[in-house]
Amino acid sequence: MRLRTVVFGTVGLLATGVAASLVFAPTAAGESLVAVLGSVAPTTILLAGSLTVGLCAVLAGWLGGLLGGGSPTAFDVAVDSLPEDVTATESRLFAADIDAAIDDAVAGDDAAMDTVTERLTAAATTAYAIGAGVSQASAQQAVRAGTWTDDAVAAAMLSPTEPQSLLARLRLWLDPESERRRRIRRTVDAIAQVSGGER
Repeated sequence: MRLRTVVFGTVGLLATGVAASLVFAPTAAGESLVAVLGSVAPTTILLAGSLTVGLCAVLAGWLGGLLGGGSPTAFDVAVDSLPEDVTATESRLFAADIDAAIDDAVAGDDAAMDTVTERLTAAATTAYAIGAGVSQASAQQAVRAGTWTDDAVAAAMLSPTEPQSLLARLRLWLDPESERRRRIRRTVDAIAQVSGGER
């Protein structure tokens, strides 16, 4: 049995006993306290109480140092770990790869932007096919032509023939990261709208 369990268990039993005597036999407990403490000077009681509190603090600090240096228990590990760590170390988080690709694409990685564009094109094609009730081939043609959405930014993002507006190109030149992020966000919003979802 661990030292901490013994110490805190003993203190808990003593505190429970005192509390029970005060609840179930308050008169007898009060008379006992008056009999014991009646003949003691108040300064002695204060001194004894201060010493008791000090000793408890020293004991708690000593136990904390003594027990804190040992190997952690399963409870200690569970308290120190985030709840999601239970599964995060065993498997990849959902959509972590596309999130990383988007971050890289926004930063200016052309290969990552190609990956993001391909994923968004596939999502837009499926969403448009379901939302408009057309075949996958017709949806793919609509996405390539830029007619799948009313959002010109999203349409140009996924269409090889539709250019971005002059303002969008100027934004890309002045603040490339913000403009790339804006284009991706607008495309994701357009896909959600076409599929009937809300963002």
